[in-house]
Amino acid sequence: MMKSMLRIRPWLPFVAAACVLACLLGCTTTHRVRSVNLSGFLNDYSQLREGGPGEAQLIYINPATNWGKYTKIMMDPIKVYAATERSKVSRLPELEVKALLDYLDARLRQELGKDYTFVTEPGTDVMRLRVALTEARSGKVLLNTVSGVAPMGIAFSSAQRVALGTHTGVGQTNVEAEILDSRSGERLLAGVDARAGRKYTWPVVDMFSRQRDVTNAFDYWAERTRERLAALRAK
Repeated sequence: MMKSMLRIRPWLPFVAAACVLACLLGCTTTHRVRSVNLSGFLNDYSQLREGGPGEAQLIYINPATNWGKYTKIMMDPIKVYAATERSKVSRLPELEVKALLDYLDARLRQELGKDYTFVTEPGTDVMRLRVALTEARSGKVLLNTVSGVAPMGIAFSSAQRVALGTHTGVGQTNVEAEILDSRSGERLLAGVDARAGRKYTWPVVDMFSRQRDVTNAFDYWAERTRERLAALRAK
């Protein structure tokens, strides 16, 4: 019986090994990829510069903004705005897309709600947040696991990371966002970023979620947005 099961599921030893390695290697989540396609969601990209360490790939910060005067945020519904005709996000099932948008919305509100009050009307102390999901590529769980354990898979995945900037079988997601003055519409901050999953995540069970790399990126962006705004207010 055991031999039969192993013949039917020859990948089981690799999965077990991946779980052990994930435990040993600890917590890693996502990383910034090398390039990102522009979708057109942001009307003006000319202000954006290449981001440095810890920043989005492309970023703009209005140097004249009085960040201390803003205490509230109104957030537009997050949109899906496919960057190219080949973007995977436009091919995902409707319910899956809705779940991702709901998750990103909830994480942004959770993080930014620690420092700001969310409102629905413009005001002198209100920022307006616009966000678009321009790519969401599911991770290929079995390929990710095997390519992180089998020697040939590790070599191929590492070579792909060097050549293309992402590992084999991992998920990837791209976003574009901007913060405006809610009354004047003046742009205060804008960014374009793309992140992909690493080979191992924690807890181990996360490796078996197709969209875990995507939601890990959402977590990162929500937390980083709050940190960035806090730093700007402190200047």
